[in-house]
Parts: sequence; C-alpha cells; structure tokens
Amino acid sequence: MRPTAPTSQPREVRLSVIAPCFNEEANVALLARRTLAAFDALAAPAELILVDDGSADRTWTRIEEAHERDARAAGVRHAQNRGIEAAWRSGLTVASGELVCLIDADLQNRPEDVCILYDYFQRGSCDIVQAVRHPARNGERCHAFTRGLNLLLNVTFGTRLRDNKSGFLLCRRAALSSILAHRFRYRYFQCFVGVAARTRGLTIGEVDTAFDLRHGGKSFLSQRPVGVSLRVLWELVKFRAESWLFKAPAPSATHPCPNVLVADA
Repeated sequence: MRPTAPTSQPREVRLSVIAPCFNEEANVALLARRTLAAFDALAAPAELILVDDGSADRTWTRIEEAHERDARAAGVRHAQNRGIEAAWRSGLTVASGELVCLIDADLQNRPEDVCILYDYFQRGSCDIVQAVRHPARNGERCHAFTRGLNLLLNVTFGTRLRDNKSGFLLCRRAALSSILAHRFRYRYFQCFVGVAARTRGLTIGEVDTAFDLRHGGKSFLSQRPVGVSLRVLWELVKFRAESWLFKAPAPSATHPCPNVLVADA
C-alpha cells in the first residue's frame, strides 16, 4: 500500500519526526496526538511519519485514522517486518523536513521532548542532538543491559557518550544518511547510532530526558533477552571490524563544536 503522505501542508516543513511501529496498535493514537500537540508548540512547521514495519495487529488502521484526523501525520507500510533501521530509511525517503527526529513508538520517549531536542539543536552548533534517557523508577529491566552495552561501546570505540544506544535524536537529513551508510548488514543497528556518528566525524550534543514505562505492548528485548543480547554483541564485533576495514563516509557538512556537549534538560 502506498504511503498516506500529507498533501496539503500550509507551509514548507522544517522538521520530520520518524516513528517506526511494530505491533504498536495500543500506542499509535496517543503517540500521534501527543506529537502533533508538541508540533503546535514549535516555532517551525513539522510532520510525523509513522512507519508500520509489518505489524500483525491493527497498527496500520490506527495510522490511517491518525492521518484522517490530521494530515501532518503520514503513514508508510512495510509488507513484512524489516527492522527499525529499514523503517528509518523508509521514513527518511518520504520525509519533507530539512531536519529529522527519530523516536520510538512505545511512548517511553516523551513526544513533548521533541521540542527540547529541537531547541538545543537550534541554539547549539553540533551535528546531532541525542537524548540521554533517565528511566522512571521501577522501569524495565533492560536498563541494566543498556548501561552495560553503553560502557562496552565507549571502551571499544573510545567515546564518552552517556547513552550510545539512544535512538531518540535530532539532526539534519545528511547526517542521518551518513550514519545509515554502512557495508555490513545489522539487525540491531539502533544500538550503534552514537558510535556510528562518532566514526563519521559527526559532533554530538547530549540532552537529559525522561524515559517512561512502555505504554502498551512488549519490547523486543523482554521477549528474547538472551538471544537479542548475543546478537547485539556479535554485531558490535562486526561494526568494530567494519570501522577498521573501511573508511566511513564523510558527512556533507559539520559544525565546529566539541566532540561531546553535555546539556541539562
């Protein structure tokens, strides 16, 4: 099915928010409402791209309903599950904005915080603004996995990021395209966005954000924790090898700022 892309934006779109959705029937409507409400607070026109990544539930129906309520919500549908990176690529293909923001559909990242990332990007001079997630009390157990992986990534790649694995980020289209340009295939490339940016010479600003409990459904890590962990560790080795063997594509433009800028939300 063809994407239900907006056709009557009143102004040129400045920001495109891309949200991959896999069996997120319980979350799409609220995600759309909260994100569009956040757009109303921005000083720039924006759109929401909801990518149904081969869901087996009524996710696509909820996306169509969101588009009918507000044309700023667009839909893209994969015939089968292809993974979050493929969803990012599909969203980027139809996105109209000069800037793009990636956000998960489970509402653990607060849509309202898109405004925080956008504000820091506008006032800063870094290529990417990445959210540092702070889980709610009694949050999901996968936070321990995230902290351990973050430490391992920092040691392996010589970075000092506080949340390498965070896929809640905002940057220019060219920067995201550079991050997604790699030679090997990865199932969980979302775990390497921070170090991928670093290996491409992109500068990163970090912003503290809340990280809520999942609103509905189950995370992929909670369903297959051991298998996912082993696959991620193997892909880390593979990405390290790729970064040694091949020269990373240079970004089309960078800004003069320190490697890491720590900012408080």
